Amino acid sequence: MPCWPRDRYLELAPRYWARTRARLVDDEMKVALGPITVPPPLPAEEPRATS
Repeated sequence: MPCWPRDRYLELAPRYWARTRARLVDDEMKVALGPITVPPPLPAEEPRATS
Protein backbone atom coordinates (compact mmCIF):
# COMPACT_ATOMS: atom_id res chain seq x y z
CA MET A 1 0.00 0.00 0.00
CA PRO A 2 1.98 2.95 -1.27
CA CYS A 3 -0.05 5.52 0.67
CA TRP A 4 0.57 3.83 4.03
CA PRO A 5 2.80 5.83 6.41
CA ARG A 6 6.31 4.36 6.57
CA ASP A 7 6.42 4.44 10.36
CA ARG A 8 3.32 2.21 10.47
CA TYR A 9 4.34 -0.56 8.02
CA LEU A 10 4.29 -3.09 10.86
CA GLU A 11 0.48 -2.85 10.85
CA LEU A 12 0.54 -4.47 7.38
CA ALA A 13 2.47 -7.53 8.59
CA PRO A 14 0.59 -10.86 8.55
CA ARG A 15 0.51 -10.92 12.35
CA TYR A 16 -1.46 -7.65 12.49
CA TRP A 17 -3.23 -7.73 9.10
CA ALA A 18 -6.63 -8.97 10.36
CA ARG A 19 -6.80 -6.16 12.90
CA THR A 20 -5.66 -3.58 10.35
CA ARG A 21 -8.02 -4.87 7.64
CA ALA A 22 -10.97 -4.60 10.01
CA ARG A 23 -10.24 -0.88 10.34
CA LEU A 24 -10.17 -0.17 6.59
CA VAL A 25 -13.19 1.03 4.59
CA ASP A 26 -14.78 -2.01 2.87
CA ASP A 27 -15.80 -0.16 -0.31
CA GLU A 28 -12.24 1.11 -0.81
CA MET A 29 -10.86 -2.42 -0.57
CA LYS A 30 -13.22 -3.80 -3.26
CA VAL A 31 -11.39 -2.10 -6.13
CA ALA A 32 -8.06 -3.49 -7.32
CA LEU A 33 -6.38 -0.07 -7.43
CA GLY A 34 -7.32 3.19 -5.87
CA PRO A 35 -6.92 5.41 -2.86
CA ILE A 36 -7.61 4.17 0.64
CA THR A 37 -8.29 6.02 3.84
CA VAL A 38 -5.52 5.28 6.33
CA PRO A 39 -7.09 4.81 9.77
CA PRO A 40 -5.58 6.58 12.76
CA PRO A 41 -2.66 4.83 14.48
CA LEU A 42 -3.33 2.15 17.06
CA PRO A 43 -2.59 2.94 20.71
CA ALA A 44 1.12 3.03 21.55
CA GLU A 45 1.23 -0.49 22.97
CA GLU A 46 0.02 -2.10 19.71
CA PRO A 47 1.50 -3.26 17.41
CA ARG A 48 4.93 -3.83 18.88
CA ALA A 49 7.85 -5.56 17.30
CA THR A 50 9.32 -8.43 19.24
CA SER A 51 13.00 -9.24 19.08
